[in-house]
Amino acid sequence: MAARASLEDKLAAIRALRGVALTDDQKAALRKWIADKSNLVVAAAAALAAENALVEMAKDLEAAFDRFLVNPIKDDKLCRAKIAVVQALDKMEYLDADVFLKAARHVQHEPAWNGSEDSAAPLRAAALVALARIEGPSALPLIVDALTDSEKDVRSAAAVALGAIGSQSAGLVLRLKVRMGDKDPDVLSECFSGLLAVDPSANLPLVAEFLEPMSATVCEAAAMALGKSRLPEALDPLKQCWERCFNSDLKQHILLAIAILRRPGAIDYLTELVASESEPTAIHALSALRIYKDDPRLRERIAALVRERASGALQARFDRDFRTSGG
Repeated sequence: MAARASLEDKLAAIRALRGVALTDDQKAALRKWIADKSNLVVAAAAALAAENALVEMAKDLEAAFDRFLVNPIKDDKLCRAKIAVVQALDKMEYLDADVFLKAARHVQHEPAWNGSEDSAAPLRAAALVALARIEGPSALPLIVDALTDSEKDVRSAAAVALGAIGSQSAGLVLRLKVRMGDKDPDVLSECFSGLLAVDPSANLPLVAEFLEPMSATVCEAAAMALGKSRLPEALDPLKQCWERCFNSDLKQHILLAIAILRRPGAIDYLTELVASESEPTAIHALSALRIYKDDPRLRERIAALVRERASGALQARFDRDFRTSGG
């Protein structure tokens, strides 16, 4: 009788199939791994099924999810299997909402050094985004409730989901949320981004209202959302905010937001700072422009400006931040 494969053997066998076209025998083995009792094996198998877009295994994955709901703390620590299953089904664009609804409501408190910790937050977050795709506005009650979740990852995902739904109702909920605020700036940033996704022209002035340097964390959240929006109309509010800001760290974040707009006017503004402003300001602008280091034409343009300044500190920062993988 052949020895039963160990956990390490199973995981190694799954890893060996990454990036290759699966044969029928390998697909049969994958079904067995999805049915395995180990959450680590199931998590790895789910990722492999998603990689190969094996939609025919969706029901196997859903059955695995249900198995790990029976005794979740004992059988699926940190929700590893359940998270991987939900991510795999979402990647497959699975349309049955049942598994995602279960995931969006699951809470799993596990022992931690300070008492207990809810390990299911990433699971709920992934499920909310999937439900926005599947159910659209019908998912609003659950997603709105998630905006009050105790875990910031879930609140952030709810904001992303509302932005993806894109309806007027979703936009109004996001508007209310930013007016009420959140203790975590990352959540607010996703709410701002959601508003800009729902209706850029109507909501850009609202987001720009929060570019108030006296409230640094909220200001940074609004700035980064405006930057990620890539809307050309976002440049002027960001410039105005930077010019009236005296917080050095916040000024750096605003310059980065301008850089990630990836608009010609934004690049021109930053390069002008490099060319003509004080050395500390030029260094900050140069650091923001670092995201373009792999653009050879822009890199040479910036290099020329730095050479013209003849500043040792500016040249040193350029040499450090604009070093490419080729040398």
